[in-house]
Amino acid sequence: MKVLHIAPFFHGGVGIVALNLTKEFAKMGHEVILEAPTSPPHELKDYITRYYALRKPTLPDPFYAIQFYVYNNEAIKDIVRQEKPDVILTHGPLVIIARAIHEVPIVSMIHGTYANEVKWMWHHPVFGLERIKYLTSIYATYRFDMVLYRYITRLGNVYLLAVSKNTRKELINAGVPPSKVYSVLNGVNKELFKPIKREDAKSLVERLFNMKLRGKVLLHVNPGSRKGTHILVKAVAIVKKACGDDFTLLIVGKLGHKSYREYVEELVRGLGLTDNVKVLGYVEDKLLPLLYNAADITVTPSYSEGAPLVIPESLACGTPVVATDVGGNPEYLALAGIDDLLVRISNYDFSSDLARRILYALEKYAAQYQFNAIPSFNEMAIQIYSLLKKRIIGGS
Repeated sequence: MKVLHIAPFFHGGVGIVALNLTKEFAKMGHEVILEAPTSPPHELKDYITRYYALRKPTLPDPFYAIQFYVYNNEAIKDIVRQEKPDVILTHGPLVIIARAIHEVPIVSMIHGTYANEVKWMWHHPVFGLERIKYLTSIYATYRFDMVLYRYITRLGNVYLLAVSKNTRKELINAGVPPSKVYSVLNGVNKELFKPIKREDAKSLVERLFNMKLRGKVLLHVNPGSRKGTHILVKAVAIVKKACGDDFTLLIVGKLGHKSYREYVEELVRGLGLTDNVKVLGYVEDKLLPLLYNAADITVTPSYSEGAPLVIPESLACGTPVVATDVGGNPEYLALAGIDDLLVRISNYDFSSDLARRILYALEKYAAQYQFNAIPSFNEMAIQIYSLLKKRIIGGS
């Protein structure tokens, strides 16, 4: 099979999936032609057959996809005529290229819809001008994307591939025909994310970050208002009242908007958690396996998700996860056999329920586990290929 892969970038969750799928399709013996507005990482050099540089859009969402189309649709048409791929794989609203390409099946991976974020974002503690920009951007992007997906999937040979069953359901609820959207759960790089001895990992984290870890370690990766970081801080205050202060919460990643960061910092101080909560900020990806292995529990209290890589990465390292019932979270926890650690969001402030799940997890899941049922990126690529052959390429 010859795959023309149009990737938007190679950083963040979407970029990691794009990079790993490119590698896995090539390992399976498929010919992968890569197009992107950013240069591919050096590690892809031996996997791609050819690379075509596209012009990079400069406008923010929701205008990014429109500008991408205007800049690149003629170049993509020329490349399709030249390469004659069996299928075009792209991501999110870049499926807009289907307006110009009709002779080849186009499949776009949808990494999330913002459906739950639109529901809850009005309550987030983001203030001032940042709040206006944030609400406007999220709402406009969500509305544009849903209109685009409804319109584009009515064209022939255009399909969406949601990264979780919940994401597929959100697309169908937005008007996408069920026959045009499938779901394949995100995988994980099991060569990178794997168990090591927890005590050794904790010692290394203490040395690398020049800190002393207190007792049990909770880990929260990719924080922010949509990720429920402020709710986690409130939950941790309840945990402290229930079992004392012999624990450490590590928050890994940037907190986002300045007003939100200041709110969380003040919340930590006001709740007397300064000695328990450590905000590490940006951490290189290569250190994430060490942090997952140092943790007793990873906590993902998001209001909205597609299929966050944090969960399969943590599980692949043998560390249980407490997570909310959004996106792919329930699927991951069910596969791992720990769906008793799922937290249902019934109110905006679910910190009490989250604290109970954390306390329960610390008591029940005290040892490192093996969660082998979590799919690898190789298994994800095989599932996508099977879907393409049976439902899309074979039927086109």
